[in-house]
Amino acid sequence: MRLFYLYFFALFFSSCISNKNLEYVQSKYPFEISSVDDSYILQNGDLLSVQISTTTEQIHDFFNKEATNNSQLLVQNPYLYGYLINNDGFLDLPSLGKVKAAGFTIRDLESKIKDIAVSYFEQPVVKLNIINFEVTILGDVKNPGTYNIKNSKTNIFYALSLAGDLNLTANRKKIKIIRNNTSSKKMFYVDLTSKEILTSNMMLESNDIIYVAPLRKRFYAVNSITNIISLSISAVSLYLLISNK
Repeated sequence: MRLFYLYFFALFFSSCISNKNLEYVQSKYPFEISSVDDSYILQNGDLLSVQISTTTEQIHDFFNKEATNNSQLLVQNPYLYGYLINNDGFLDLPSLGKVKAAGFTIRDLESKIKDIAVSYFEQPVVKLNIINFEVTILGDVKNPGTYNIKNSKTNIFYALSLAGDLNLTANRKKIKIIRNNTSSKKMFYVDLTSKEILTSNMMLESNDIIYVAPLRKRFYAVNSITNIISLSISAVSLYLLISNK
């Protein structure tokens, strides 16, 4: 019987998760990171909202009226009001014609469209947004699902926060990312406990799939040394009580 309890206690404490296994971006010392280029590169299949503000009211209304007056419909049926980057990498815009879009950042494409628009509009201001930027989060998270993200400059921490963060039993050192873009499909892993993730320029892309695997064992979470001591005292007390009967 004593061997049974000793085995039980050893199994229990070997199945505890320490804070080290739960912390993100671990480092013993403060560190600095240099700025990285985290701009999203547009690709075929991206759906953009295009707004051009001008001093010519009639032309301005012609280009933006449907989208601005039907914002709810834009959310429900984005393909009716957005502009799709086709398989050749072009946007087909009213008045402006076909504009090469794939391979550019949002800011670069805004500048490019503005350079074209000055021939048609007075003092144009161009604003672009991606409508169909979505990531799918599966596995050991609180709320798995597919999430639409308004900001194309999105890292994995923000995406996981949309899913309610990882469960305590999730493996933070091996997060799988499956990238499905129009040119290729690839899979790679990221370690959320490593500080290198902050310098790796690891930004998400539209249609990325994030899979969070559970740890191989089912663990009990122990958040501090105080909890461990308390559990140890309780376990010893229980053992002594049973052994004295």
